[in-house]
Amino acid sequence: MEKIIRHPEFGEITVTKSSGSRNIRLTVHPVRGVRVSIPWLTPVSAAERFVREKEEWIRESIAKQRERADRVRLDLKDGSKLNTVKREVSFIADGSCEERKIRVRVYDKVAEIIFHGGAEDPKIQQALKDAFVKYLRHEAAEVLPLRAAELAKRYGFSYNKVFLKNNTTNWGSCSRLNNINLNIHLVRLTPELCDFVILHELCHLVHRNHGPQFHELLNRLSNGRERELNRQLRRHSTRI
Repeated sequence: MEKIIRHPEFGEITVTKSSGSRNIRLTVHPVRGVRVSIPWLTPVSAAERFVREKEEWIRESIAKQRERADRVRLDLKDGSKLNTVKREVSFIADGSCEERKIRVRVYDKVAEIIFHGGAEDPKIQQALKDAFVKYLRHEAAEVLPLRAAELAKRYGFSYNKVFLKNNTTNWGSCSRLNNINLNIHLVRLTPELCDFVILHELCHLVHRNHGPQFHELLNRLSNGRERELNRQLRRHSTRI
């Protein structure tokens, strides 16, 4: 069972009930957010009280995670190169390019984001990031729906539709309508981690929560490497 409670500062908090748990467990995850696991017979109101008691700890945990995310945010400039699942993306300053105008060129194995210069200007920096997001949408549309279909066929899953999202809250999700939502920033990961996230959401078609059966299935499909791949995923951020 999962229930969403709303906190005035932390937003949506997911409360799950576990038949094998004796204690209340609180986690703060950079992707899945704040989650509270409670024993099966414990009322949700107990989770709400527990959150209120731990507000300062939650606040500090979120601040630390944001600090780590800020350290991996991109500082784009002439000569910057970023690898995606399909291409190497180069940022090129070209004085002949019209000022304030940014061009995106996409080839088979490479892509180029060309700008006039002045990347130290915050407005130019933001424009470069916007252009990069535009490119990510392009590659995500090329890669993610096809890869989801391939993995679903390989492992016997059946879903409704794939939707591509650009957000900073999660790498993906699975809806009650059996729709798979995938973050366009997945193509910034390695192919292995990208597949791992897609498999995570496909497993939710069978198990809607993060209980033992879910983890058993995901671990089996990940060749026993669920924990290892989760650790690797935590080193990455959906923010740029």
